[in-house]
Amino acid sequence: MKRIKIVTLGCSKNLVDSEVLGGVLYDRGMEISPDFDTADAIIVNTCGFINTAREESINTILEAVEEKKAGNFKKVYVMGCMSEKYKDEIIKEIPEVDAVYGLKEFDKMSQDISGIKIGNMNELFNERLALESDHFAYIRISDGCDHNCAYCSIPSMRGKYVSRSMESITEEIRNLVDAGVKELILIGQEINSYGLDLYGEKRINILLKQISKIAGDSVWIRLMYTHPPMVDREFLETIASCKNIVKYIDFPVEHTETKILKAMKRGNSREGLLDKIKMMREVIPEICIRTSIIVGFPGETDEVFESMLDFIKEVEFDRLGCFAYSPEEGTPAYDLPNPLSDKIVQDRISRIMEIQQGISLKKNEKLIDTEIKVLIDRHEGEISIGRTYRDAPEIDNEVLIHGLLDIGEYYTVRITDALEFDIEAVLLDKIN
Repeated sequence: MKRIKIVTLGCSKNLVDSEVLGGVLYDRGMEISPDFDTADAIIVNTCGFINTAREESINTILEAVEEKKAGNFKKVYVMGCMSEKYKDEIIKEIPEVDAVYGLKEFDKMSQDISGIKIGNMNELFNERLALESDHFAYIRISDGCDHNCAYCSIPSMRGKYVSRSMESITEEIRNLVDAGVKELILIGQEINSYGLDLYGEKRINILLKQISKIAGDSVWIRLMYTHPPMVDREFLETIASCKNIVKYIDFPVEHTETKILKAMKRGNSREGLLDKIKMMREVIPEICIRTSIIVGFPGETDEVFESMLDFIKEVEFDRLGCFAYSPEEGTPAYDLPNPLSDKIVQDRISRIMEIQQGISLKKNEKLIDTEIKVLIDRHEGEISIGRTYRDAPEIDNEVLIHGLLDIGEYYTVRITDALEFDIEAVLLDKIN
C-alpha cells in the first residue's frame, strides 16, 4: 500500500496516536493524509468515551465502508478507544471492515499495512507526522488513568496510568522546536500524576522546568487536563516561574457540589474547589482558568443545580465547557437510580451557558484597547484567526484580525471590539 487516509475522532490523545502511526508509515514509504478522496486504505481512529462519540465513530466507519464499496478505498481499518472496548462487536456488526485493532496493537497494525513491525509505541513519538497543524503540537506525557471516577470508562479502555520517560519527552520537545513548532501542548488523561508510576514520585514540576528550558522564550507551553485534587501550590509556582509556560490551566471540576462530587468519586468538595481557585489566582494573578461541567449526574436535584449556578456566578471561570452526563456500561455510576430526563439536562446546560456567555462577554470587554500577543492559526476569507495565551486551539475563544497574516507566527494586536466568545483586533506588529 502507498496511500493511506487517517481519520481521527475524539480527543487530542487520539490525534497523537494517529500522528505517531502516520509517521511510522510515512517513514516506511507511504503517503499519509487526512484529506485523500481516494487511497489504498482508510484508517478510522475511533473515540468510545461516551455514547454520542461512539455513534459518530460508527457512522464514520459505515461511511468508510460505503467509500470502499464505491471503489475509493481498497481496505478499511479501525483503531482507537472504541475498538479497544468493542472490537468483537465491530467485527460482527460491520463485517466489511478489513481489520480492527486495539490500543496496544500498533505493532500488528503496522505489520499488516506496511509489512514491517514497529515495536514499542513509546519509542516512536519522534517519528510522528503532523496531520492537523505544523505550528502547534500535542505532547502526550502519559496514558491511562488510576483515579476511577464513577462515570468514566477511560481506565477500561486505556488502562492504568503509564508515564513516558523524561528522556523520550524531552527528545520529542527538541525535535518539535527544531522543526519550528510555536506551541507545545502537554496532555495526558491527567498530567499531575506524571512520574509516580515510573520514578516512584510525582515529577511533573521537574519535567515542566526541563521542557521550559529546552523550548526557549519564543515557544508557548500549554498545560491541559490537570486533576483538581492534585493541583497544589508547588505546581502553580512552577507555572508562575517559567516565562514560556502560558498562564492558563485546564481545571476540569466536572461538578461543583460536594454531594455530587462524592458520588462521582472526584476527591473534591465545594469548599476545596473554591480554595484551589483562590490559590490559583493568588499565585498567578493573570491566570486563565478553563473548566468543564457534567450536567445531569444522578442525584443532581433542583436545589443542587441552583447551588452550582451560584458557584459559577461567584467564581467566573474564564472558559467553561458543559456536557450532559452519559451513563457508561461497566462504570460504577451506570446503575444509579433516578436518571434525569434529556429535556431537564438540556435546559440546565442552556442556563449554564447563558450565564457563562455573560461572564465571557464581560471579561472580553475589559480587553478593549489593550495590546496582546496572538498566534495565528488559520484564515477565513480575508480574516486571520488567532489566539491569545488564554485560549487553547479548537475549544476556546479566538481573535479576528482583518488581513492575511502568516499562519503559525506571533503578532502584537490591539483589541478593538468584544463579542461573547471572540474578540476583534487590529494589527500592530509582527513578533520576530
